[in-house]
Amino acid sequence: MTAQILLHPSLAPLDGGINFRDLGGNSVADGRRIKRGLLFRSGSLDRLTENDCAFLAGVPVRSVLDYRDADEVQGKPDILWRGADYHHVPANPLSSEVNANLEKLTSQTLADFDAQAFMQELYRRLPFGNPAYKRLTQLLIAPDSGAIVQHCAVGKDRTGVGAALVLFALGADEATVVEDYLLTETTLATFREHMLDQLSIRLNASALGQFTYVLSVREEFLMTALNGIRAQYGSTDRWLEAEYGLGPSQRETLQAFYLE
Repeated sequence: MTAQILLHPSLAPLDGGINFRDLGGNSVADGRRIKRGLLFRSGSLDRLTENDCAFLAGVPVRSVLDYRDADEVQGKPDILWRGADYHHVPANPLSSEVNANLEKLTSQTLADFDAQAFMQELYRRLPFGNPAYKRLTQLLIAPDSGAIVQHCAVGKDRTGVGAALVLFALGADEATVVEDYLLTETTLATFREHMLDQLSIRLNASALGQFTYVLSVREEFLMTALNGIRAQYGSTDRWLEAEYGLGPSQRETLQAFYLE
């Protein structure tokens, strides 16, 4: 048993996983639950061991949807397993302004960086016209004899909004979506502390504070996205249909497949 399992039962038993957890077990508004072993969310997959790959091949996890920017992928490419289909579709709408490869940031580049403004703008933009979530929707609608894992660097922001899309599409209420989002505070804790310890060697206190804020899990982040959705569409139902083609009939099909 790995230390990760002790943090939360939704975490997959992986030695090299980062916040790799199953959306299965979450309840939706009509009382049904999401089936386990079909829908996963995660941080990057560059640390997986041979045993991890054997486990994921056995689930099986078939579709890997990588939301990271191109240079994140180049620096830490995913380790894939037998039978995995890899899809790389960057989700970061701010990549031309602030690249999501935060590990390349230095004290100098962070000196003029406003972490709070960046996070607010990131969550304002993520839900709309996002090609990564359009690919996610395609994978959801046509499941390919295996599970889907959507992931970014640490499985918090880009993946957080993607996971919210899945949960809303399957009929979860807002409280469940927020609860799943905030769970990352627990399931990412060990890796986040490790990353901050490493960064403290090369970043000054001010820069480290900015980085710590970006790595934090705050309800206000997700609410920025949800409030933006409501402002533009009035409801998450209308958002799902207008942005990603998930109308009532498509969602009914998804729910028939992914719920028990």
